[in-house]
Amino acid sequence: MVQKMELLAPVGRWDVLEAVVEEGADAVYLGAKKHNMRMFRSDFNFTEEEIEKAIKYARPRGVKVYITMNNLLFDQEMEELKPYLKFLGKVKPDALIIQDLGVIQVMRELGVTLPLHASVMMNVHNEPTIRLLAEQGVSRTILSRDISLLEAKELLKNTGMELEYFIHGDMCLCQSGQCYHSGMVFGESSNRGRCMKPCRWAFGLWDRNQEASLALSRDKKYLLAIKDMCMLNYIPELADSGICSLKIEGRMRTADYLSMVVRIYRRALDRYYEDPLGYTMDPRDFKEIHDKRVRDFSSLYAFKNPGPLSIGYSGEREPRFFSHAVREKEITQKDIEEQVFAGKLEKEKTFPEPKLSVRVGHIKGMVEAVKAGADCVYIGGESFISSGGGWSSADLYYAVNYGRARGVEVVVATPRITQGRQVERLRELLTHLEALKPSGVMVGNLGALYLARRLKNIDLYGDYSLNVINCWSAGLLKKLGVKQLTLQPEINFRQGVNLMQNSDMPFEVLAHGPLTAMITDHCLHAALGEGSTRADVCSFSCREKRISLMDEKGQEHSVEVDEDCRNHIFLANELALLPFLKGFIGAGAASLRLELRTYRPEEIGPVTSLYRKQLDMITGDPRNYQFVLNDWIQLKKLHKASYGFGGYRKGVRIRTKDM
Repeated sequence: MVQKMELLAPVGRWDVLEAVVEEGADAVYLGAKKHNMRMFRSDFNFTEEEIEKAIKYARPRGVKVYITMNNLLFDQEMEELKPYLKFLGKVKPDALIIQDLGVIQVMRELGVTLPLHASVMMNVHNEPTIRLLAEQGVSRTILSRDISLLEAKELLKNTGMELEYFIHGDMCLCQSGQCYHSGMVFGESSNRGRCMKPCRWAFGLWDRNQEASLALSRDKKYLLAIKDMCMLNYIPELADSGICSLKIEGRMRTADYLSMVVRIYRRALDRYYEDPLGYTMDPRDFKEIHDKRVRDFSSLYAFKNPGPLSIGYSGEREPRFFSHAVREKEITQKDIEEQVFAGKLEKEKTFPEPKLSVRVGHIKGMVEAVKAGADCVYIGGESFISSGGGWSSADLYYAVNYGRARGVEVVVATPRITQGRQVERLRELLTHLEALKPSGVMVGNLGALYLARRLKNIDLYGDYSLNVINCWSAGLLKKLGVKQLTLQPEINFRQGVNLMQNSDMPFEVLAHGPLTAMITDHCLHAALGEGSTRADVCSFSCREKRISLMDEKGQEHSVEVDEDCRNHIFLANELALLPFLKGFIGAGAASLRLELRTYRPEEIGPVTSLYRKQLDMITGDPRNYQFVLNDWIQLKKLHKASYGFGGYRKGVRIRTKDM
């Protein structure tokens, strides 16, 4: 007998609830007026009274109700969440959909027990992540959008976890939960449901080696504008994967649109269950859903990397542009004179000196950083092709022993994304490290943390990709063995100060270097240069050519390709806190990190030396410290780039109207 799959529909208003239930949805997901990922319109989402009413409406009709609590939350919001969680504990929805690990901690504190589903924003893309979430009481995971049906089948076989999969609607180009562009530039975070969609901007392509534009056909203007997903043609394949729940996207959609989508998928599923052997897709159903589509359709990553076929280059079907390119704020002499980041100095004479950490992309850079005064060096993780690419076991051995002999900590980073075969490579890396005994391992995702916990006498660090912005999630990660976390790059200075001062976990601050705005499995080199993907035969033009995306304001967003062909798209401005270190040190930063993986060896030493000098001056005599403008001028000569504030100046904050 064929196992039936749940058809899960989005609900933003009461009329939508009635419509999708009438058309045959098995379950619905909806959110409150706050603490969820769809907050752009006040006429959508539900009051507590309406949520209770919705549960009472759906349950007698055999329809489950899942509550979205799927955004990242600040400490103040966590406190305000408590009465809402108590309310949900009483009305008993069928599950909560969460992104923030801190919610698990708060629920334990309150004694609220409800089934938990891990949001797609948790970026669940490997087996170890699922196992860690299962330990924390999660009963279902919504898979990252980059997971194929074949990978999903394997994950189900190995974990037994309920798996949910997006089958229709608006998708993201970026790896789930790992897009920081909107948060850093606009202060509107994709991790908090307020994305301004810079991936939908118009871009030109720039050759960084030749310093010239690369020709594109006239219809190729929106180079990152991913199409909508439609899996109507693949009902048997979905059933074969073992996916238990088929998720339709669109909590901001109207009743007319969603009732049509649910009706067509319901009809297809019922026909399949009646006769799996004789099932074929009804072309009339596809024509109806295609004629009323928003964007053009793609099956995206369900079967393979879709490459250029997944992009709506012309932009002609884009329903709404949430933003257009804006000039990123550059640091000026006036900003330096005004010292725009003011941290409170707790001691009159001296105070604890944070470590100076440098992340490098090659052995030569590591040596230069150590010579220039780094206390800690990060090696490993994603290696950019432009920097030579790849850390061999011999490189790791040399680096760890070089640092150990000079009293410098050497921490081995893991990639932010470890999917499929990359998990086995990570296991092999950790086996090497078990014997090598570096100072620490910095984990880039929860699966890496799950695997790295077995290491004995090696400290565990959490990278910013863990998306910690409150004390509760920090506390849970501490219980899981993490010694130090990294401040998430899209929150502003004040929120960072609050977190560092209120958490009992030390935090590292990103202080200098290019900032990754997006990480994506869509390869721009292959798509635009050859009309292909990593899954096809590729000439690896990324080994010879370095490219940038040029926005409509004339700003370059450099693109780096790592050893797994993922593209890392950067902000136009590099981060530089050199003139403002006193504020961050006074605020309690335990470590300051220079992200220098893309820097040449001859740049790494002098830049590290400049930061070493400032740290020593500040911690030696904080009351009399003054930043000297000549040091800023020297920095700009050492590495020619435009420098900005990252998210610290304008980044995400608590918004009154979010409350």
